[in-house]
Amino acid sequence: MPLTKVPTAASAVSPSVFQEIPYSAGVYDSTIDQQRPRAVPPTWDLSSLLFAVGKKESNVATHAHVSQRLMGDTELSYYLPSRADGVNDMYLHLGFRAPRTLFTSQRVLAAWALLLLRHPPLAARVIPPPSSSSPFDTDYSQVKFSYTAPTSVSDAFNKASTLLDLRKDVSKDELINQYLNGDRILSDNKLSCLILSERASHAGQDIAEYDILLCAVHFLGDGMALHRFANDLFTLLAGAETNESLTTEDFEELVHKEWETSWGPNHAAPTDVLPPPVEGSLPSVTGKFRKAAVKVDSLNSSRKDIGGHSLPRVKGNQRRTLVPTTAFDEVKTRAILKKCKARGVSISNALFALSALAWSRVQQRERSQEFRKELPIMMYSALNLRPYLRPCDLSYWFVSVGFFNVVLPSFLPSSESRTDEATDKDMLHSTFWHRARLAKAQSSRAAKHPMLVPRTLETAKLRSNRSQAFAAEDDARSQGVSKPAAARLPTSSPVEGSTAPSTALLGLSLLGNLDGVYTHKAYPAIQLHTLTTGSRQREGALLVFGYTFVGKLWLSLGYDVNGFREGVVESWWKEVLDGVEEFLIL
Repeated sequence: MPLTKVPTAASAVSPSVFQEIPYSAGVYDSTIDQQRPRAVPPTWDLSSLLFAVGKKESNVATHAHVSQRLMGDTELSYYLPSRADGVNDMYLHLGFRAPRTLFTSQRVLAAWALLLLRHPPLAARVIPPPSSSSPFDTDYSQVKFSYTAPTSVSDAFNKASTLLDLRKDVSKDELINQYLNGDRILSDNKLSCLILSERASHAGQDIAEYDILLCAVHFLGDGMALHRFANDLFTLLAGAETNESLTTEDFEELVHKEWETSWGPNHAAPTDVLPPPVEGSLPSVTGKFRKAAVKVDSLNSSRKDIGGHSLPRVKGNQRRTLVPTTAFDEVKTRAILKKCKARGVSISNALFALSALAWSRVQQRERSQEFRKELPIMMYSALNLRPYLRPCDLSYWFVSVGFFNVVLPSFLPSSESRTDEATDKDMLHSTFWHRARLAKAQSSRAAKHPMLVPRTLETAKLRSNRSQAFAAEDDARSQGVSKPAAARLPTSSPVEGSTAPSTALLGLSLLGNLDGVYTHKAYPAIQLHTLTTGSRQREGALLVFGYTFVGKLWLSLGYDVNGFREGVVESWWKEVLDGVEEFLIL
């Protein structure tokens, strides 16, 4: 399916276009703000820096070094569905307060250019597979990453400027809403970008409020890469030991040294700069017997994934993603952590139990005829595979996630034989904590299972094959090509398939304690206070995020408000938030 190139804000592309700055077309949420952002004022002008770098240019590479590699299965499974409208394009928003001297346009550009040199995948592009006469003859496994190294320092700055968008007085909600619901910002030729908005300065102080949006395609990396990169950016710009006092010229010199070391004419260019796909960093499964055993294990495992509940969806409406986010203050967060620890579970374990229990309570309260309490509730979550990989010194920008399911009962404890309200409450609380421990056992078993790596590889292959088949059908539909009749082949399996339903109610992305990733003390001049993350969604999508940040527990819900039966998601989410108070605090 052909991609539509979207014009993006040219805050610092080149001096020739600086006088008239176009702004990305976007579909805004009318409940947030209909006013288009103003053009970036001269305080964000980067033309002087780009001109100065060009004047001082001494060394230039004799040729542009190009590094390429094929995508792996996991990357393909994210890339192919994203081509049409950027499904799964990630973002990380951070709100913070800092001295304006640390975040001048020149310093930001120089730091961004330096980090792009250190992490080539962010400045890479995608080469689609060679086209055939019919999409059904196209080999979609031949998609490639391609990175062209900058031929000079000024080239590095110019490339960085095209991936940098500096704005004024644009709110967090407007930034996120445009990214999620507007035209796609990223593309095959733009796999990442950094958006920074400066808002009102504090009276009498040279301190400003900032909102930063780090954007990247999901086939390039994962949530851990986003957070590590943001921390590196803050450390580079405001590190207390040395970087806080670095001038623009100092940063420019750092970029010079980084480029000279990697790509200068006096140094041999590295042969590989793109990290291998996750499948290439995991132990491979060899031998016919072992491969057959993996398939049997995968089928046996899938038979246990029983889920008979789903959120009622509606089709045909234009997707509009909302991200309601709630932060519990530090006092409540400490109380939640203390209670979870006393019960032998983590907050993540408790959120699985809470999400399922909230759904059961909503359905029972509304006496839904569709609620089948004899069937369990299944939820899915991502598994960080980085601890299982062979070390890679090239970059941490690669996607390294697996998946696992948690299955919990859906029925609520019956109160028909009891009249004591206190007893009912005790029974409900006991049920909640028991199910939290079930979630803990299942999560731990998934992470420590001896077949984790083979299961991950098998699942990645299945997801890749499925996405390639869908890609061929999508492209054929857009080109008006008929699907050829496929011959039915007899299938046989050593394991009998399950007839039980296997539907997931929802997904949870549980990021843990992000204060362990952000080294706040390393850059004391920056006061981080807000974090929101997510991705562009397909119609009818819903994903829950849970994490602790700046000492607070944050629960965030990203969902297509037009993709579900009216009021259902809102009722369930209110039950989840009320449940935090009921089970985890009081």
